[in-house]
Amino acid sequence: MTSKGILRCNTLCLAAVSTVLCNAALAAQPDNEKKEEHLYLSEQFMYDDNLFRRAEGNDLGVIPGDPTDPSATPREVSREDYVNRITVGVGNDFQMGQQALRLKGRVYDARYQDNDYLDYTGGDASAAFDFHALTALSGRLSGSYNRTLADFANTLGTQRDIIESINYSALVRWGIGPRWSITASGARIETEHSLNIRQTENLEADVGRVSIDYATPSFHSFGVEYRYIDAKFPNAIVAPGADASDSDYEENAALARFTYTATVRTQFRVSAGYIERERPANPEGRYSGNTWRSEIDWKPREKFSMLLSGWSELKAYTDVESDYFISDGYSLAPSWSPTEKLNLTLTASYEDQEYLNTRDVELIGGQRNDDVLTGLFTFTYKPRDQLAIELSYRGSDRDSNRINRRYDAQVAGIALRWSVF
Repeated sequence: MTSKGILRCNTLCLAAVSTVLCNAALAAQPDNEKKEEHLYLSEQFMYDDNLFRRAEGNDLGVIPGDPTDPSATPREVSREDYVNRITVGVGNDFQMGQQALRLKGRVYDARYQDNDYLDYTGGDASAAFDFHALTALSGRLSGSYNRTLADFANTLGTQRDIIESINYSALVRWGIGPRWSITASGARIETEHSLNIRQTENLEADVGRVSIDYATPSFHSFGVEYRYIDAKFPNAIVAPGADASDSDYEENAALARFTYTATVRTQFRVSAGYIERERPANPEGRYSGNTWRSEIDWKPREKFSMLLSGWSELKAYTDVESDYFISDGYSLAPSWSPTEKLNLTLTASYEDQEYLNTRDVELIGGQRNDDVLTGLFTFTYKPRDQLAIELSYRGSDRDSNRINRRYDAQVAGIALRWSVF
């Protein structure tokens, strides 16, 4: 059996075994009240057998031995590597009557054993201010920042590319009686790449939403939403005489959503609508069609829960926002806590990705189409309230009609986390 076949079998068997084990769990004791965490330290050690997400046999090439010395002897790039990441995280909530301010952030240092030119410092931070005014008016002002290494599965290279993303938004909700509400929100998204050849993917997008929702006395709800996105790629090439690049787009979407709470342990969520994306400078890149997502949130036992999801949506990776695709997929995510000290979680998903970007230079075989299978299993043990030990395994397999997009990878890790206070 090929390595891809073995990976598929391992992932699917892991999903089946975890589900059976979870269902076989005995009723557990109720959870203790969760304590708020203000400062934590963690260290994670991982092994990745295909760091650059390349197909077997593909040559990874070489890199300069010393970036500051062009005459230095080049060195080979290692396909597999060990990564050590040390993290410091902080967070706090401030209650001020009906208002609340929530702050959270972390900084981590990632070090690679063989490919040490990839070493970087990353992190993320967020702030949210929830406010209430009068009787019916409420809202949220929020902002977030993220800094991380780009995913090599999307960049198809071995060069170091750091992505920085900024997102800030404002939301206002007006309650009409005890059941109806009107919500309006606006957001600004900015993404920047550090690698020069990737800076054509820098993004500046404005997002607006308006929705009307109704909640029933029996905890069901339904609503309708309109969404508008205006996305610009300021560093992308603009053809002579054109007002925009081929990557720039405008999106309009109308959605309806419905939540049905069957019992206190079972909830169904469905959303569906129509989406239209236009590229002013590239008519061939336009798309219009249906979109939907359905979820079943099931918790038959106090210590066991299961989330089943299926979808057909228009998506894009943060690394390559201009290269969007139709995603048809489904996922299974059980979670089991046999005791207060142990927790097992699994996420297994399959996704069919039909790419719509006509700028793909790999034209053989028509438009690009990928099949992506992923599985993530984590085992967490908490010998003390402040101490957690986590073992994890992630497997991924991408099949594609583009040979250089095919790969399989497995990542195993162990992490130690200490909640200081």
